[in-house]
Amino acid sequence: MTLISQTPEDSLVRTFEFDKLDRSLSPIENLVNNFGIVYVTSITRDGCSGCAEQKPLFRDLANKIAGRHQQRAVFSSVHIRYNPEDDGESRAAKRAFRHPAYPTYMIHVKSKLGSLELYRAVYPTMEELEQQIMSAFELADYYKVDSDAT
Repeated sequence: MTLISQTPEDSLVRTFEFDKLDRSLSPIENLVNNFGIVYVTSITRDGCSGCAEQKPLFRDLANKIAGRHQQRAVFSSVHIRYNPEDDGESRAAKRAFRHPAYPTYMIHVKSKLGSLELYRAVYPTMEELEQQIMSAFELADYYKVDSDAT
């Protein structure tokens, strides 16, 4: 799995290239690792105007959440390379993540059963995404306690 180098202003958003994710794992298993954490992922693609528009908003949301809930949320962006003459990577990503369009946002937590998806939306408002993240903290805490009990 390759993490794209990040500029300081993006340091709170881990950025991955889709074609560099570990193929021995599911795409989500590449991203969701620890109990008690809310994982917020954006799936973006080259040439996507909505992706470009929301990138700074997603970064601002990551900064806002980190300021209030340090180390309780992990923000990631999985970027898909796209060329109109070769849409193979985009189609492979859609099969792997089962998303219909770009940008898609997902929220996951880890449980003893694996990664659980709590939310998925195409092009949501950042206010809606923030509300979903705040709700997910309770479930992340529950699954953390549940994992510690065994």
